Amino acid sequence: MKILVISDIHGNAEALNAVLANENDADRIIFLGDALLSGPQALKTAQRMGELDIDITIMGNHDKDVLEPASYASWPKQWVALNNGLIAHLEPEHIRALESYKPAGRFQIGDLDMYLHHGQLDKAIPPPLPDAPDDSFRSIDRNSDCQWVLFGHTHVQFSRQIDGKTYINPGSVGQPRCGKLHACYGVFEHGLYSPRQVTYDPAPWLDALKNLAALEPYPEFREWLSEGLLSGYGIGE
Repeated sequence: MKILVISDIHGNAEALNAVLANENDADRIIFLGDALLSGPQALKTAQRMGELDIDITIMGNHDKDVLEPASYASWPKQWVALNNGLIAHLEPEHIRALESYKPAGRFQIGDLDMYLHHGQLDKAIPPPLPDAPDDSFRSIDRNSDCQWVLFGHTHVQFSRQIDGKTYINPGSVGQPRCGKLHACYGVFEHGLYSPRQVTYDPAPWLDALKNLAALEPYPEFREWLSEGLLSGYGIGE
């Protein structure tokens, strides 16, 4: 059995389509949250995800933002305008799909016993990055005895062994923080996990960003978003 693991698409339909094309023989799909905001292809991403048979979808913080727009009302005005503009174009079925996303928990897929979590922790806990203390990772699965613990949120692709468990972040499909323009994801095949990446043409994403009427008053912000995608968000390899 081949299981595709994706996370943090953030309204980048081009990256999502590249991953799906690269792994078109996947038997199952796991999505770890943050589907639509705040990418210029939010609607196209919602439509594409609606065509997929995703086995498990975990609720991410930006998925909650779509359902509760008041949660970002105090953000900088350009972000509020962007999110409001993207949400305004979604259809009711896209909202209903987000409402069906599941909270973190234990799931069985084939022979694999997994704990799935978006990856956002309490602000008092260091985020689960490669150099984070072990207790940050233990906070994800709440002392479960699952061998595999999958999470996203930080957009950094890596894995970590702690207490006999494997903690895996497949990276971000739409906004990987690795200093390269590509989509990150992971695959389980025959019970073994491998991190993967695939390149794609960013031109349609950039065109969608250019055509967002909500950002007309914020040309510098639009340029900043464009540079972020093309630079791989400047984090480094």
